[in-house]
Amino acid sequence: MLRNTSTESSANGVGDVTRVALRFPAVIGYRPVAIDLVSALIRQVEQADGNFRNEMVTAFGEAFNNIVIHGYRGRSDGMLDIEAEMTAEEMTIRLIDTGREVDFNDVEPPDLTTMPESGMGVFMIHALVDEVIYRGGSPNVLSLTKRTTSENQEAP
Repeated sequence: MLRNTSTESSANGVGDVTRVALRFPAVIGYRPVAIDLVSALIRQVEQADGNFRNEMVTAFGEAFNNIVIHGYRGRSDGMLDIEAEMTAEEMTIRLIDTGREVDFNDVEPPDLTTMPESGMGVFMIHALVDEVIYRGGSPNVLSLTKRTTSENQEAP
């Protein structure tokens, strides 16, 4: 499951960057273990509070679900690689898979007045993290970045 870890000083001198790579079978039964590991990794983000932890774990859990349920639908051979980078102020998680590519243009925003039981994952991911980048292809890469302070808060 754990592929490798490293810690190094960042090139811009801002602080240490810790990198961890994990690999899981793309099976929903591994979701609790993956969430526990991501939650533990958040401890490396020194300035993270409880809200940061809850929001990042929720966004990650939704992304994990979407990849397993939709990306690997009908397949039992899927693997999900997870790369995490942490500094004192931010965390980036990359979920890398070879499942079906997602066309985010086809994802309709949910009707929040009906409180649907499904279809909320992509909406929640975008609402909970500061930056979402998706590159479809082989492999698909979904990057989630969350900062302890937003760029708007940093401006005087």
